Amino acid sequence: MERFTPELENPYPDTDWNDITRFEYLTPLWLYRDIEAVRIRRDEDALYVVGQDYTVSYALDGGDPTTLTVPKGLLTDLSSVPRIARSIIARVGPHLEASILHDFLYVAWQDLGDRGARRRDQVFADKLMRAAMREANVDTTDRILIYRSLKLAGWPVYQDPNPPPRYVKI
Repeated sequence: MERFTPELENPYPDTDWNDITRFEYLTPLWLYRDIEAVRIRRDEDALYVVGQDYTVSYALDGGDPTTLTVPKGLLTDLSSVPRIARSIIARVGPHLEASILHDFLYVAWQDLGDRGARRRDQVFADKLMRAAMREANVDTTDRILIYRSLKLAGWPVYQDPNPPPRYVKI
C-alpha cells in the first residue's frame, strides 16, 4: 500500500459566512478495510479507507450550492469517539457519513501548501458536520453532544503539527 497526497481544491470557504444551509449527500460513502493501510498508522486511527470519492453539497448563508469531495484513499477511524465516551456515542451510526467528512476537513489544510491551521477552517469543519448530522436525522441530543465535544476539544486535534499518514493510493 503506497502513501500519497491527493491534489486538492481548497475545501474551506474563503469568505465570511454565518450559516450552513441546504446540506445534501450527493454520493454514497464507500469504505473498506485494507490491512496494509491499517499497518501504516498507529493504534486504531486508520481502520478503514475511503474507497471512492465521496461528495456532498451545501450553501453558505442561503447562497449558491457548493460541492465538496472527500478523496478516495483517505484513512479514517470512522467516528473519532474517545473510548470513555463510546457507551454514549458509538463509532458507527447515523453520524458516520458526517464523521468521515469531518475527518477530511480536519486534515485537508495540511495538503494546501502554506495555508496552516486556521481556527475559521476548523469552525467550518465542525459546523458542516453539524449540518451533515442534521441531514442524516441524527438524534438531536447526540448531535448537540458531538458538536459541543468538537468545539471543546477539537482544536488540538485539528492543528496537530505531526500528523500520521492521511491517504493511501488505491
